[in-house]
Amino acid sequence: MSNRRRSTKTIQATRFSLLLLEDGEWFLDDHCACWYLEPWATTPKEVPGRLKVCTRGLFFVPHDLQVPILRFPFRSMDFEPMAECFGPIRTHSDISNTNGSTKTGPVVYLTFKTQQVIAMRTRGIDHPYIYKSTTNNGDVPIERNAQQNICCDLFFGKNKLPAKYVFTLRHVTIEAFLASIHVVYRVSTMSPRRALTTAEESTPLAPVLSSRWTDKFDPSLLVDFRERLLMERGCVADRIEPLLKFPGCLMLTTKRLYFEPALLNNVLDLVLNWEYTKVDQVYKRRYLLQPIGLEMFLSNGDSFFFSFRSPTERDDFYALLVEQPELQRCCRQDLQYMMRQWQRREVSNFEYLLFLNNASGRTRNDLTQYPVFPWILCDYTSPELALDDPAVYRDLTKPIGALNDERLAYLKARYEGMPRGAEAEELPPPFLYGTHYSTPGYVVYFLLRKVPEYMLCLQSGKFDAPDRLFRSVKVTWDGCLSNHADVKELIPEFFDCACPADEWLRNMKHLDFGSTQNRDRVDDVVLPPWAHGSATEFVQKNRAALESDYVSDHLHHWIDLIFGYKQQGDEAVKADNLFYYLSYEGSVDIQAIADPVQKCSLEAQIQEFGQTPKLLFSTPHPSRNESSVDVEVATPDLLVSPRVQVPYVRKSLFVDEMSKSRFQRRYEGTQTALEEYTESEGEANESSMPVYDRQNSWHQYSLICSETSLQCFPITIKAVSARLRKSIRSGKARKKWKWKSRLRTKYSLSVSWGWKQSSASQLHKGEVTSTVLSRDGSFVFTTSKDCSLKMSSTKGVTPFRSVSGKFALSCCDVSPDESIVLCGSWDNSVYMVSARTGQVLDMVVAHSDGISAIRVLQRRFLTSSWDSSIRLWRYTASAINVTPIRTFLDCEESVWCLAVSSNEQFGAAGTRNESVYVFNLDAAVLYSHAQVSSEECPSGISSVSFANDNKSYVCITMRCEVFQCNLRGEKLWSMEVHTAGPVQCFDSDGDYAVGGTSAGSIVFWKLHERAGAEEVFELPRAHEASITCLAVSCSGSLLVSGARDGSVHVWKLEQKLPLHHPTADPLCWSRGSEKLPSGSGTLTSTLASTTRTSTSMHFRHKSRMETCEWVTAHDTFRPIVQLAEAQCCLEC
Repeated sequence: MSNRRRSTKTIQATRFSLLLLEDGEWFLDDHCACWYLEPWATTPKEVPGRLKVCTRGLFFVPHDLQVPILRFPFRSMDFEPMAECFGPIRTHSDISNTNGSTKTGPVVYLTFKTQQVIAMRTRGIDHPYIYKSTTNNGDVPIERNAQQNICCDLFFGKNKLPAKYVFTLRHVTIEAFLASIHVVYRVSTMSPRRALTTAEESTPLAPVLSSRWTDKFDPSLLVDFRERLLMERGCVADRIEPLLKFPGCLMLTTKRLYFEPALLNNVLDLVLNWEYTKVDQVYKRRYLLQPIGLEMFLSNGDSFFFSFRSPTERDDFYALLVEQPELQRCCRQDLQYMMRQWQRREVSNFEYLLFLNNASGRTRNDLTQYPVFPWILCDYTSPELALDDPAVYRDLTKPIGALNDERLAYLKARYEGMPRGAEAEELPPPFLYGTHYSTPGYVVYFLLRKVPEYMLCLQSGKFDAPDRLFRSVKVTWDGCLSNHADVKELIPEFFDCACPADEWLRNMKHLDFGSTQNRDRVDDVVLPPWAHGSATEFVQKNRAALESDYVSDHLHHWIDLIFGYKQQGDEAVKADNLFYYLSYEGSVDIQAIADPVQKCSLEAQIQEFGQTPKLLFSTPHPSRNESSVDVEVATPDLLVSPRVQVPYVRKSLFVDEMSKSRFQRRYEGTQTALEEYTESEGEANESSMPVYDRQNSWHQYSLICSETSLQCFPITIKAVSARLRKSIRSGKARKKWKWKSRLRTKYSLSVSWGWKQSSASQLHKGEVTSTVLSRDGSFVFTTSKDCSLKMSSTKGVTPFRSVSGKFALSCCDVSPDESIVLCGSWDNSVYMVSARTGQVLDMVVAHSDGISAIRVLQRRFLTSSWDSSIRLWRYTASAINVTPIRTFLDCEESVWCLAVSSNEQFGAAGTRNESVYVFNLDAAVLYSHAQVSSEECPSGISSVSFANDNKSYVCITMRCEVFQCNLRGEKLWSMEVHTAGPVQCFDSDGDYAVGGTSAGSIVFWKLHERAGAEEVFELPRAHEASITCLAVSCSGSLLVSGARDGSVHVWKLEQKLPLHHPTADPLCWSRGSEKLPSGSGTLTSTLASTTRTSTSMHFRHKSRMETCEWVTAHDTFRPIVQLAEAQCCLEC
């Protein structure tokens, strides 16, 4: 599920959620209040919190997390809430006079009596709601501690709660409050015997709700006064999230798209705005089978779904949006082209299914249209999984409901007995399956452990019966085969290795799901034996099965059933693939239904039954091996998808033999030396194209060149080819180190890769404090304690620009367009330097102590200091705003390091007490805090880095412990590093990590490996002195390291000539007559250590290093050239 981040919510405010409301209920107002447990006492016991007003009741959200959220339904109240006065007592509202004495007198309270109280989210846990009856003995004083007593009564006690509740309100009078709830109370209690339906409530609630809906946009909310409104009035729309709806008003200007939330279901949301330059894709969508949806995707991977009042309003708004100049360079997705990419093995099965789901309108923002994936395997009992055995795979030529012949016979018999042509009598057309393969209930079923609040919302505040929960993969599969009402398919999480499997397969939140009838406790999902108890291994093997040759040969049959010509009509009947009519698009025109009760009923049925994907293909889909067969697209304007085009995006125009063989090696699993798919081949292929073809092929390939997170659907294909990987340059480039572990084959090492030191220089006279690479890796920016900033070429570490100051420079970073360098200094200041001229443009005293780290974003930058503060600043092309946007004072100790996600939405800070703080930079608030280590004497976080998907971060302590945590601060993985010295600097892309040690070595690790197998590569003694900083290029092909002695070395990951030596060791080193063979089954990394001393002495007197040469089995060492090449050979 996509993780929504509301810009203005504090951690405490997120405890209340609209998911706690009943279906059809609206949230109206929020007030600061105090709940009095003993208002008649001399010293009343009060519980401060927030009183939420909704259309069917009141919520009280205490500030104390130990106290549950309390819901008071209007229907359970004996009378309408009223004002009441108690005797003259001293309270928090007593007013002191000028003489120091206190005024005492009657205080007006809000009171009501209720027969039932509902408790929710005690201690912030999503537990089933607790319904407690009350007693009229409410005037009996509470003897024990008030808050503790309430918690005990709710969860452990059998006594009833008091019937009377007393509150005081701040910032609003009791009279105004009572007037605001009068109408909603009357509507809720209109029917004494039953609750009104949503349709029945709509008319009497209209006076309250209509005034909160408006199409008037507030111009004062514009970001830039130079913007001009493009619409006379705003467009009323709802922002859709899973199970939630947020009404508001959409407005287009000359620069941005705005969404102003209405005063309805507004949980402290401010206006949202998006620059057109950051809009990546816009899709017309369906909502409740009506063509009224619009989904927008940003270049940072976020998506927003809107529903309009009518198709006309949607189409008019869409037409005006795509006419904006920033969205003119757009193209449509090409189904035929993507199918060809899939057939050429440039798109995996997983990526192609994601693409088809997106093309058919499936989205994670709407659970009725969640992406659907097939069951692939049928063997969930074997100790090991044999992917080369066809018997372990499910029959993809049949829908899930037709796999069991006995069940299919029963369903067909029922189908034949259904009346035909009885639609005039309001009977549904005949159907084979009364339920669907993808419904909100099924999605919540699988994701129960990750988002339990969704099930509590759907199930009226309780979890489903333990026997019906997702407790075992095998039990679920058996139910899909035998249960007449269970034909569910899977969701992408079963195959997405980028999504943490433990989040939805493990009970990480320690929720109480109860026990089955067999008294088996429901906890973690019981995995098949071949998963060996590992959720990650389970997902990896599912993904391997999806990408297998068997599935590749048969997947087109399943595509025909879900997205193709067998989806509906006569072909669906022949294929035993006919579902209930309300799941198909066009089955009913809800817009034409005038009766609100009937309309509401149909919408509820659609939400319950799910929706069949939009029809994509009207002819059979070709198999993956039929490259010459075309398929007919069902709708000509199937997917109008505007997309911002950016120049210089690499295109894949053909598949040469090298790329074919390279793709085959990707899935053979026989790999293990650090490898990087270089882009030189792609550049050569592109340069050989005719100019006309390069220019005109842009419209065909722009879609698949965007790099978007695989965890945020829909995904623009992320790894189609090595030549298609180029990020949209709206900010910092996303790290994706294209390294792979390549296993050595038994007889030869077909391709060898290694790190080669291409150049080195004694660049600085003092310790190098930071190194920053340009986007293309051609330049490096370095700062040092010698008070200098230098800009150098990585080809020879030759400085072409140098700036010196009076104090040591501690850090630097470069702006996304690489025109500005911002440096932090020991004099507490930040200096702005032009990268083109070297001129100091501006400076600002940023902190009360030295600057420890700096990270530059677009028009903003983040600084930290040893004074334990963090500040967010704004800058222009020539100046720094002297007033920070926000100062964060949440850190308890000195801040040592900073990191910013590539989408520029989150920042992370590591401190001296081994804490990591994550900040939402858009909202400028603290997002989470994690104490990563439990040691009594913390050593500090030496470095922190975001993973390439921006959904987790990796940090390392001075104690050489590596932790990976999600953005909420929950630990995902950890390892203990064993190196010759402490790791002084560190970087990671979430899959691999690299660190420089105090012993001068550079070590590479593969994350998420078994204990003891994480270290995959090492460059021992890469520097003579301690390594203090390093930087890795976005693709991972270049590494720059700086040391305490002022030296800067550049390392390149390059390919060596293949070695074929069946009888001897695949790789060995020789020096004179001495041979150093590479040990079998061990990591081999050898350097010319004996010549190190003379070599390093030689380079102390040379500012530039000669280019070193590769050494193979028959080469000898050259004493005047430093050799820093290593080969990694692992054999499993």
